Amino acid sequence: MAGMAGMAGMALPLCLILAAALQGGLSRAPGPPARPGPLLLRLRRLEEQFLRLQEVTLTHLQSIASNYNISYNIDGRFQALTEQAEAAEAARAALGAELTRLASAGRRLRRRLERLEGTVGALSPAQGPLTHPPPAPLEAGTKPGLANTARSRDSHLEQQRPPKQAARSPKARRWQEQRQGERHWLPAGAPGEDEDTPGDAAAAGPQTSIPQEQPGEGRYSPPAPVPTAPACRTGAVLLFPNSSGEHSAVLALGPHRGLRAVSLCAWLATPAPRLGVLLSYSTADGHSGLAVHGHGGDGPGSARFILGNGKFRELPVVPLLDGEWHHLCLTWSSGQGQYRFYLDRRLLAAGSGFQQGYEIPAGGSLVLGGGQDGPDTDLGAAEGFVGHLAGLALWRRALLPGEVARMATGRGMPRGPLLTLGDASLQGGVRRVGCPCLQRCL
Repeated sequence: MAGMAGMAGMALPLCLILAAALQGGLSRAPGPPARPGPLLLRLRRLEEQFLRLQEVTLTHLQSIASNYNISYNIDGRFQALTEQAEAAEAARAALGAELTRLASAGRRLRRRLERLEGTVGALSPAQGPLTHPPPAPLEAGTKPGLANTARSRDSHLEQQRPPKQAARSPKARRWQEQRQGERHWLPAGAPGEDEDTPGDAAAAGPQTSIPQEQPGEGRYSPPAPVPTAPACRTGAVLLFPNSSGEHSAVLALGPHRGLRAVSLCAWLATPAPRLGVLLSYSTADGHSGLAVHGHGGDGPGSARFILGNGKFRELPVVPLLDGEWHHLCLTWSSGQGQYRFYLDRRLLAAGSGFQQGYEIPAGGSLVLGGGQDGPDTDLGAAEGFVGHLAGLALWRRALLPGEVARMATGRGMPRGPLLTLGDASLQGGVRRVGCPCLQRCL
């Protein structure tokens, strides 16, 4: 008890002292703030420096981030430019291939247009619209209907033949001959190249005996050709006096290689009612390689184009039998067996598959105006050609329609003929006639 009383006596004075201290602190008026110590000031400066460092660091980090974004964008742009360059290179290669294809197609189209131009140029304005149906096709190697066809052609020829002009004065004739000499043919023996026609196989028709009908082509019989102005400077002119087989002209092919294509063109005028044997070619062993001769008897208006072992095609020759000058051209190529027969620059007969792959043998002789006997043909007793023959030439290629049209209109002879009438040796009563222009020979 005594201990508890002592503790209570000590606590009481402590409480009194605490109360007095609190009372004095509450009643004291507020004075000026106390000045911070050096430690507090240093801490504040460190805080400010830390904040500035934080701001600088943040700014630097933002700059680094922006630079990284720029580099990333540049890499993407370079990648896009690389892809665009590759696409442009591929487009350029495709464009080059397309331009090459178009150039090749343009060349093919140009060649086709040249052929069509020659064919269209060979058509007569008097033929009428091409939409009119052509006459019945003339089948090769057949005779039915030839007499009727010949009669119809004769009647049409009489209707279409222009009246002969009145006689001109000698001065007018000399002026006309001078103008014709300035614009007509090259000499028959003009030098040139002997080469095959490029694209001959591509221009050939289908490998059948019945070709597809096209404007200016096909084995049909159009109206009579429009007469062309007789040419000047055609070279040698031969006169065959009658149909005797003794009258002929011989041309030797010599040691040349065989012919896988041939073109034979000439001006001729015959007063005879049939063509007779125009030409025949045979080798030394008697084999016939080529012949063109007219029919006797019931078929005077047609002729046979014989090639090789007696195979032939029929050719309409009614317009030739009027005693006037006409230009004749016959072409054949072995690749497709294609043949064409032109008269006064117009296509009268055509076909393909005729003696395809055949080669006319070399080393033979070509006889004009008479026939030759052989195991394949018997032309020795046939009637020979009667009339005038001029400007004959033979090529070892198939001439284009444009070349034929230029010859028929007196605008020049193709280069590189293999044979001409200047190489002929005359037999019998055949003689050369001097004619500056062909109209002076009749």
